Amino acid sequence: MPAEYEKEHINDRFTLYHAGGNDNGSVFAEDVIKGLKAKPKTISPKYFYDDKGSELFEKICITPEYYVTRTEASILKEHSAEIAAANSGKNLVVELGSGSSIKTRYILNAFIKNGLPVTYVPIDVSEILIQSGNMLLNDFEGLYVNGIIGEYEQALEIVSEVFPHSKLYVFLGSSIGNFDLPHAEEFLKKISASMNAGDTLLIGFDLVKDEGILNAAYNDEEGVTAEFNLNLIKRINREFNTGIDVNNFEHTAFFNPAKSRIEMHLISKCDQSFSLNGSGEISFKKNETIHTENSYKFTDEMIKELALASGLSITNSWKDKNNYFELCLMTR
Repeated sequence: MPAEYEKEHINDRFTLYHAGGNDNGSVFAEDVIKGLKAKPKTISPKYFYDDKGSELFEKICITPEYYVTRTEASILKEHSAEIAAANSGKNLVVELGSGSSIKTRYILNAFIKNGLPVTYVPIDVSEILIQSGNMLLNDFEGLYVNGIIGEYEQALEIVSEVFPHSKLYVFLGSSIGNFDLPHAEEFLKKISASMNAGDTLLIGFDLVKDEGILNAAYNDEEGVTAEFNLNLIKRINREFNTGIDVNNFEHTAFFNPAKSRIEMHLISKCDQSFSLNGSGEISFKKNETIHTENSYKFTDEMIKELALASGLSITNSWKDKNNYFELCLMTR
């Protein structure tokens, strides 16, 4: 079945694909109602990333406590030439969850230095990729941008159909850690299925480390992560046109060593109830939580097991000097 999308010509070097096939507003409503009626209550972290949420996440990335972005960037800065050399002959880079594409600049620069025109395919649910795509075009001659606005599964179908050439997939930020491990395996299998012979995947993994460092990273003093988490309630208010009191919830995040993951929750500060889209009453007891995100932290053994279960082989890997983070290059 052909991928569903609308194609928009921005300029001679920038084309945009809008993934179709779903009424995203309707899906959001259904998922939120289902999640808030479940026990325990939960909402998928993918719903953090409306335009406001994407903006807040970019702010999280530059907080002093959030080591992930700057550590991964340091690895890319130091090893981008090696990454490009390991992908010699490719001139197509596909990034899942591109955001502002700041770290990806190291990769694109290394590819462009090889002297070939490079096509960059950023994938994101937010239109932030339009702004970041235009900035990249201003900064890099020989770069062409073909952005895809949509969710990963839809976007991968478009990539397979529209971009059959040899490519490097990029999945940075340890975003794979936001999936429960069985779903991480399932998702990597989908990426693997969209890969052709010779394609590669560069993927980031946040490693297990001191709990104090982990807990601080998700509880920054400035409160940006708390605002990011609480924006989920504000988004529900915006999209359901309801009036949930955001002040009746508070952010919490902690490392769960038994499951090797950071857990993020919104805690109800009181007994409260409300209705969404006539779905019936949704009630909270004081201290009841909405589980909004997991962020798994990996050991080398966990990474190897995940790759093997997903039908992928690790061909290269790079770590920072503190062993906080690892980038792995994988093939089918």
